[in-house]
Amino acid sequence: MTLPARFQLHLLAFVVALVGGLACDVITLPTGTSTTTNAVAGAACPEWGSGKPLGGSFTGKADVDANLGAFMQAAIDIQRIADQSEANVSAACIKMGRDLGVSDDKLKPQGDDKVTAPCAAVAAQIDAVLKGGVKISVSYEPPSCQMDANFKSKCEAECGMEVDPGKVVAECEPAKLSGYCQGTCSGSCEGTCTGTCSGECSAKDSKGNCIGECTGTCTGKCDSTCHAKCEGEWKAPSCEVEVEQSKVKAECSANCEASADFRASCRPAKVDVKHEANVEAAAKLAATLKANLPALLQAQIRLGKQLAGDLKIVVNTGNKLRGELQGAGAKAGACVSAAIQGLASASVKINVSVKASASVSGKAGAKAG
Repeated sequence: MTLPARFQLHLLAFVVALVGGLACDVITLPTGTSTTTNAVAGAACPEWGSGKPLGGSFTGKADVDANLGAFMQAAIDIQRIADQSEANVSAACIKMGRDLGVSDDKLKPQGDDKVTAPCAAVAAQIDAVLKGGVKISVSYEPPSCQMDANFKSKCEAECGMEVDPGKVVAECEPAKLSGYCQGTCSGSCEGTCTGTCSGECSAKDSKGNCIGECTGTCTGKCDSTCHAKCEGEWKAPSCEVEVEQSKVKAECSANCEASADFRASCRPAKVDVKHEANVEAAAKLAATLKANLPALLQAQIRLGKQLAGDLKIVVNTGNKLRGELQGAGAKAGACVSAAIQGLASASVKINVSVKASASVSGKAGAKAG
């Protein structure tokens, strides 16, 4: 889908809407971004073109590459679900329109927008039928989905880089640092303290030195976890507060989970339609709603509610990476630009599909069962 000019430089939102409500998150594209520049970016980013960004090398830094790959994968999965929803909504509205006697010219797509015209025509026809005296009652059970746990595990394995021990030691406050000390531990020791214990020691040698567990501060060697200070080399250090690389890993994992949600297997919405009068118009309306409304509810509820949090995560990651990767190299920049442009294009389809679906279900008076 070619983006309208007003979207190319400014607000491109993932619109998550239900009847009676609207919420959105924003990606602001860099000045000059267009579908043409996106094609160039895609050519400069083979992983985007192949649709397989996980495990790709973009910057030479494992943690950044893993996070960027997970973000790109989520963007690809959003594009896919946006395309599927657009196709399903369009097909459902066209089928409903034909069932209800709407002329083919009113069901034709308008330019790149495949859903607004046919769904608007169906909504208008439903309104006309109901105003003609037909009474129906529509209820439904929302779609139920199960995330792709296998993909989540595979993706998160790419995020599972070990935190650099030197980075942990350098960035952690001494009072928050612990680990195995190959050297002299000047702090509390969770194990055997060999040296001086300023507190109670469970065992001492003939010279009075501690060779057991120290409940105070151990100044000497610690054969287990040493806290606070190590005069030597830390092994497997950990920090009670999060260091920067841990945040990157968490963000990577969040995008993996979003992708797993986008790839979920879903049980369609179950629709029940009752009508009072056994007349042809009522029967036709009830039959087509029962057959086709599930596809519209799938788009409306799945995109508009169930995936709202995941969409927000991916959008926020894109905005963050675009700023962080400035100067990281041409390939990294091209990959981020391609993914952001893909998100922007998908957002237009999502917005239109959700609104069109809601217009029809709203006219039908669908109420959750």
